[in-house]
Amino acid sequence: MQIAEQSTAAEPVIDVQSIPPHQRHPLILQATQDLAPGRGFVLVNDHDPRPLSLQIQALFGDAVSWTYLERGPERWRVRIGRPESGTAPATSLRVLIGRGGQATAVAAETSLGVTDGGLVCEITDCPPGTTAEQVLDLMQGVIPPAGQLHLSYERLVARRSGSCCGGMCG
Repeated sequence: MQIAEQSTAAEPVIDVQSIPPHQRHPLILQATQDLAPGRGFVLVNDHDPRPLSLQIQALFGDAVSWTYLERGPERWRVRIGRPESGTAPATSLRVLIGRGGQATAVAAETSLGVTDGGLVCEITDCPPGTTAEQVLDLMQGVIPPAGQLHLSYERLVARRSGSCCGGMCG
């Protein structure tokens, strides 16, 4: 990730034009996740990042804003920000994956790992406002790779959006 210049609001500018395309979304999503309330950054890209805007909306909802500053044709600039209010921190949820593949929420203090009823894993970085029902819906039919006890919400969304495993297999 290159921080090439500063915006007029003294926010970082993240220029991903020289980064391989398959590395861009994870870097931008991490930068978005790390935003403090009231902060933002300007994304510079070589194409319209509309698919990224849909992914950010699915992951963060109204907790993150998206504003086009420049719309091509050779360069797109977008301000991605986290508003001051209504920005609860990302949360996690522990889930029991039963032997039949059914997923149920369990108490936060439940130990991770194999139990008599199945496998307890933690879904991390759930966007603010995400309900247990939404996480459980995404978890249906998911079997984490051996030894993986933490799955990011982003990977579950990617899996549901068409990636075979949301990057869980590699």
